[in-house]
Amino acid sequence: MGDRFFSKVQFGKENPAARGTPVVATRMFVGGQVSALTQHKRPRKISEDIGLRTGGTRKVVDQYLVNESLSIPDGYFQALLPIFGCGLKGAVTATETTAGQADYLWDFTPGQAFNGSNAPDCLTIEKGDNTQAFECEYAMFQRVRISGQVAQGAEGAPVAIESEYFARQWTPTTFTGSIALPVTTSMNAKLARLYQDTSWAGLGGTELANILRRFEIDLMFGPYPKFAGSAAKTFNSHGEGLIGGQIALTIEGGTDADAIWDKLNSDTQALSFLRLAINGPQIGTGTTHSLIVDMAGTYDEVTPLAEEDRGNNLHTVLFTSLYDPTGAKEIGVKVTTDRNTY
Repeated sequence: MGDRFFSKVQFGKENPAARGTPVVATRMFVGGQVSALTQHKRPRKISEDIGLRTGGTRKVVDQYLVNESLSIPDGYFQALLPIFGCGLKGAVTATETTAGQADYLWDFTPGQAFNGSNAPDCLTIEKGDNTQAFECEYAMFQRVRISGQVAQGAEGAPVAIESEYFARQWTPTTFTGSIALPVTTSMNAKLARLYQDTSWAGLGGTELANILRRFEIDLMFGPYPKFAGSAAKTFNSHGEGLIGGQIALTIEGGTDADAIWDKLNSDTQALSFLRLAINGPQIGTGTTHSLIVDMAGTYDEVTPLAEEDRGNNLHTVLFTSLYDPTGAKEIGVKVTTDRNTY
């Protein structure tokens, strides 16, 4: 009998030179209930006329593909490392910011030149319960949504992480044993801060203070599976497609919000540069845990008076990324936490 409380998700980082070769798990994802196992085979009925009152007698399976999602409603900084490393940019070497304090900075800012590669890593993921575990190899993340709402009282303000990934196939397996529960550092929407500047180089210089109520960061990473004729029904390799993103905000109505509405209504809207930074506790005597998402782009929607909270009018805002030729970037992501591996 499978028990919900024995369900879990574990992962191991594959060798980039042998992608698709399953490896044992080394870490565990925590923070939410394990989702249902998605179907990786799609039986296809063959319609045929055979002189009977039936549509056919055969079904075939031509190709395999796992399309899954990872949901962590109470997100933590350490969980971001494999998501960004296996989606946005791989082979990143973390650097210790303060000697001896294990405050490791990971720069996942992707390159977007036509002749470059971000070489995202891939995982073997184990998922299941005390009755049966399953594993999928060559797992790569395609998208992440990071969202939070600042509570208006003493209730919780978690930051949720939702990420979509693909992999080759589900195979029954046995969980890798002796994996300790990870040390986690929770993300807090109340500690999120919003900045708006006029250049990539100036990002983080001008805070839009005391207006942020809710945020949703949606990043498209680019990896996708590539199928070609071969001896196997699984995908052969992966490609790297377009990278982009959006930031949706709910902000307090006021002069800063009205200035954003003015930007939207300029027919020659100049690029704006947003930073959303989520800070956490200090690591030793070094820097703090943090997630910093930078984005160049323009405002697509600004709706004054969109919501009301206890007499306060709120604006809703949608910001979409665009490439900045001067800074040669569109999206930047940096994570600081107490791990230098994933």
